[in-house]
Amino acid sequence: MFSRQLTYTTPNSQLGKDCGGVDYVQRKVEYVYRHKGRYMVFRGVPAEVCLHCGTRYFAADVILAIEKRFFEIYEAKQQPAKTILVPVEAYA
Repeated sequence: MFSRQLTYTTPNSQLGKDCGGVDYVQRKVEYVYRHKGRYMVFRGVPAEVCLHCGTRYFAADVILAIEKRFFEIYEAKQQPAKTILVPVEAYA
């Protein structure tokens, strides 16, 4: 099932600092938060995505909520929804 995405245009002063693009779409994306060598993957994070270069912009309250959840989990106050094992490889 596909849903229609709403595309909108915004003035260059608000977004598009990387490429100058003005066309954006609101999407749910995956966000990897890291702090002092610890990582957490957040899925379904709301973002504004530039249709020209793909740069993702997040509202401040979204990032603050991610940080709060990260520390709740790493300080063992709450459990994550899921845990995954991720391979690590050095680039040779």
